[in-house]
Amino acid sequence: MSRYLVLSAALLAAAPQVASAQGKLPPCPADRKIAWTDCEGNYTYDDWSTYVGGFKDDKRHGQGTMVYPDGQKYAGGFKFDRRDGQGVYTSTNGNKWTGEFREDLPNGRGVLTDKDDKILKAGVWEKGVYVEDKPPSPK
Repeated sequence: MSRYLVLSAALLAAAPQVASAQGKLPPCPADRKIAWTDCEGNYTYDDWSTYVGGFKDDKRHGQGTMVYPDGQKYAGGFKFDRRDGQGVYTSTNGNKWTGEFREDLPNGRGVLTDKDDKILKAGVWEKGVYVEDKPPSPK
C-alpha cells in the first residue's frame, strides 16, 4: 500500500504544475473569425462545456481545463483537441484519474481514486485499459 501512496503523492505533486503552465501565452483575439493559434483563451461550446487554456490552429492545445455541464472535469495537457500528457480527470461520480493521457485516454502510469480519495487502482494503463499493478519507478 505504501508504494501506492508514493505514486499518488508524486502524481498529485505534478498537478499544480499543470495549472501554473497556463498564462504563458498571449490572449487569443476577440474576433472568432481569426484562427486561435499559439494563444490562451476561454471558450464555451454549443453543449455549454467550457475550456480555458491554450489553443493552436483553433484546437485545444497545451495546458488547459475543460469543464462539462454534467460535472466532468479535466485539467492538464491537450494535443490538438485530445487529452495528452499529465492530467487529472474527474468523473460525474467523483472518481478521479491522475496520471498520463495519450490520444484522449489514460495511457501510462496513474492512480484511480474514489470521491473520498481512496485508491481504487494504481499502476499502468494502455489505451484506457488497466494492464499492470506496478510500483513507481525508482528515481
